[in-house]
Amino acid sequence: MVFNIPKQTHNRAAISATGNIIILEGDIDHNDPEVFIKPFLEKILSNIPELLIIDIRNLEFLNSSGIKCLLDFLKAKPPHYKVIVRTDKKKTWQHKSMTVIQSLDKDNIYLEDVDKKV
Repeated sequence: MVFNIPKQTHNRAAISATGNIIILEGDIDHNDPEVFIKPFLEKILSNIPELLIIDIRNLEFLNSSGIKCLLDFLKAKPPHYKVIVRTDKKKTWQHKSMTVIQSLDKDNIYLEDVDKKV
């Protein structure tokens, strides 16, 4: 499945999807990130591709409520579907936080630490 969902913003955060890539950007530190993240991810889940990339390289902060949204989404994906979470290797919090997510399914959820896109 190929997605082309335009950028949706909420406070200082944005989420979009292009191809098989979900992109989270900005700063998700407000109390209710599920207000915009959860409905977006539910759209993706209904047509999830067998390989999905979640790119958080341009995400400056993700609070525990936002992490919970991602955890819930990944728990709901078909068990054998693969997910790659792209992190910015210069933002150590991203790798540390996403390790929790990877622990859900180490055979199908991978972390990819790369340089932040320009």
